[in-house]
Amino acid sequence: MSDSSEKASSDVGVGEALQSPLPVVKRNPFRSTFFNITILGVACFLSPGLWGATAALGAGGTQSPQLVNASNSATFSLMVVTGLLTPALVRLTSIKTALIIGTTGYAPYAATLYSKSYYGDKANWSIPFGASLCGISAGIFWAAEGAIALTYPEPKNRGRYLSYWLSFRVMGQFVGGAILLGLNAQANTAGSVSKSTYLVLVILQALAPFVAALISPPEKVQRSDGSPVLLRMHSSLRAEIKNTWKTLTTPRVLLVLPFMWQGTFSESLIGTYAADNFTVRSRALGSLLSAVVGALGVIVLGLFLDWRKWSLNTRSKAGFLTIATMQAGWWIFAVVIMNRYNRIKPTYDWVDGPWSSGFALYLLLQLGFNLQYEFMYFIIGGFGNGHEQVVRLASILRATESAGQAVSYGINSTSLRLDAVAGINFALFALSVVPVWFVVRRIGFAADGVTKLYEPPVYAEPEERAQLAAQGVEGALGHDASGKPVPVADENLQRA
Repeated sequence: MSDSSEKASSDVGVGEALQSPLPVVKRNPFRSTFFNITILGVACFLSPGLWGATAALGAGGTQSPQLVNASNSATFSLMVVTGLLTPALVRLTSIKTALIIGTTGYAPYAATLYSKSYYGDKANWSIPFGASLCGISAGIFWAAEGAIALTYPEPKNRGRYLSYWLSFRVMGQFVGGAILLGLNAQANTAGSVSKSTYLVLVILQALAPFVAALISPPEKVQRSDGSPVLLRMHSSLRAEIKNTWKTLTTPRVLLVLPFMWQGTFSESLIGTYAADNFTVRSRALGSLLSAVVGALGVIVLGLFLDWRKWSLNTRSKAGFLTIATMQAGWWIFAVVIMNRYNRIKPTYDWVDGPWSSGFALYLLLQLGFNLQYEFMYFIIGGFGNGHEQVVRLASILRATESAGQAVSYGINSTSLRLDAVAGINFALFALSVVPVWFVVRRIGFAADGVTKLYEPPVYAEPEERAQLAAQGVEGALGHDASGKPVPVADENLQRA
């Protein structure tokens, strides 16, 4: 098939969405932004959310964190590849199909943890196998869900819906933590969680593909402002792979890569820290409470990022500086606490006096993880205004995060001291904040490079945006301080 015919076939849906004038359609609550982001959130809750619950319990809840960390390193290594290939998969199929495929690997991984808890060392082989299945699908899920979370909401509500979606991810830890705490409340010693814990996780995660199938295709989503959701890949399969690589190597993306890398690099350290120093029920309590703290944090951040009394640029800089300052303080605290624990080798339960400071550190690290995670999406959402580029950027973000986690889990599968690992995390964070600042400070400007936007536009390619503007679609252009529509720049990732 020629590039021109491929392009024509991929434009079906975009052409329908841009017909002029916009058709008057009956509102269907199951096509609304709220319903679709809710479905995305539930799928996220059942997949990486419950995976995060076991990670928050400490190395998958097992007695052998080194084995699980090594397997998770393999998981994230595979996710680098599948994450980068997701734009090509979306071009071949659709964003909905990619999301469904991405949910299929989580339940098999939970099943291998059950096998390990039931059969002991005889089932050690199953954990790397399950981790590999998870890695193949999870990279696709991560990239697809990120693209949907950025493109489906109305521009003025993008921050709110980002936090709403991410709250499901951390609420996976909440519900998982509640289950784990209920099943392990008497486990006031170190070790692995009960076998029934994994059966519950397997059953819940097996529901994820069916939930993901309920999400609407982009062209059928009904936004409250009447604007269409445009999320199709126009180029050929070969060209899409080249375009993803081209995006990856542009200056602005290269400046943000260290921040992407470090953002999730700490996850394995946090889980290993819990597994090494706290009892099973204390870790379960930590999984539950860290979800509450994380959800509240991302909701507050999302509301702030949509607060239109300040310009988009001011919100970007203020949010970044606040998160960077808090993260720096918490990493210093982590080095101090983990150095102390390296000397005394504790296994603290919640009835022990010294438990509180170490447990507080655990909650703060989880909060920082979630805030930085959400803000990273806000950054790539402000890179440009085209829907094709958003899919590529979401894929690059998730692949880079996966690469960082692969290395991090690999480090934590060794006997390297945790205070040394915390020091590595702090150093990586310090090195990443300077280059990303050069990108953050340029978010939220109109096409003239001077006028500050107070509301971003919908994601659309230049020709599509012109048609939307001609139709009078509310979100076709950005808005300045007075609410006046202003032209926005096309993609320009070359500029720092």
